Amino acid sequence: MATSHSIDESFKLKETLAGAKPSFKVVVMPDFFLDYILTYPGTLNELTASFLEVAQRGGGNLLGWAHTIGRGGNASNMVAQLSKLGCEVVPIIETDELGRIVLQHFLKGVDLSHVRTTGTMSRTMSFETEHSGRRVNIMVSDPGSLSQFGPEKLSQEDKTLISEADFVCVLNWNQNKKGTELAEKVFSIAKNEGKAVTFFDPGDPALRVGEIEGLNERVLTPGLVDVLSVNENELVHLAKGVAEDTSEMEGAEDPLFGAASVFSMMIPRVDLHTPEFSATFVDGQRLRVPCARIKPAKVTGAGDVWNAADIYAQGVGLGHKDRLVFANAAGAAYLERRGFEPPTLGEVIGRLDSVVAASKP
Repeated sequence: MATSHSIDESFKLKETLAGAKPSFKVVVMPDFFLDYILTYPGTLNELTASFLEVAQRGGGNLLGWAHTIGRGGNASNMVAQLSKLGCEVVPIIETDELGRIVLQHFLKGVDLSHVRTTGTMSRTMSFETEHSGRRVNIMVSDPGSLSQFGPEKLSQEDKTLISEADFVCVLNWNQNKKGTELAEKVFSIAKNEGKAVTFFDPGDPALRVGEIEGLNERVLTPGLVDVLSVNENELVHLAKGVAEDTSEMEGAEDPLFGAASVFSMMIPRVDLHTPEFSATFVDGQRLRVPCARIKPAKVTGAGDVWNAADIYAQGVGLGHKDRLVFANAAGAAYLERRGFEPPTLGEVIGRLDSVVAASKP
């Protein structure tokens, strides 16, 4: 069911957020990427035509692109946003010496004692352009050490940290060849030795469809995941990889909601974020909140900001509807600005009215 916010509800939400004092600890792993984003001022067809034209004349330069270099990766992006919101957050990451220096620059004030420099840095070049009426990003990545970040990389100090946390997040399964083993181990520690809410965002599983069944058997079905957070593409791929019969999913009034129902019996909460709306599937019910109507300055990293805001909202005790409204507002605040810097709590609160306006019937 879709939900709408009244003016009074919005005012109460702002009051609650203004007085919020986050007192929970979040552990996030395992990736950091050095991102280089090239934003093309046109469509994908125009972009490819420009490449072809330059190639046909034997090479040359393309002008008019916006260039952005900075911190990337699901885990480090979430860490940056949670830290900006005033949370105690600790990343567990493997990179190299340069990667740690970059993290020190972009994650000032964050505990980086669980960032090790025994590997190689992950890197991504992302092309942002327009296709079929929406902004899209095409990422070309070298996962570096992320591709082999298995449970054997966890130190005893890491395991103790996981057991003491209030939220434990494992991300970017799709680029980590040992991602299933890592999630199984980390979430088992959190469940058996700690108290944490376990949060899993696998990333785009399109290239690892054959491994989804193993992920389901070892991580999703055994009850190790409290929150599965996905976008529309990720949800559909995961559901098709798990469901024995997809007819009910494909015949549902909304195929995305049909896909979410595949996981509703095995995972306490499924959170879905799309450019048009977000939804949560919990306690046998679903809530849907439209996104604010904005003109985005970028598209890369919005899901990470949404996830961080989702966790923050749960941590400070917001109800499910307010949680979605807050996460949507954070995503809007981030997308409207250039660069990698996450929005402040005040900036997110300032976007709540636009989400509320979009939610009105």
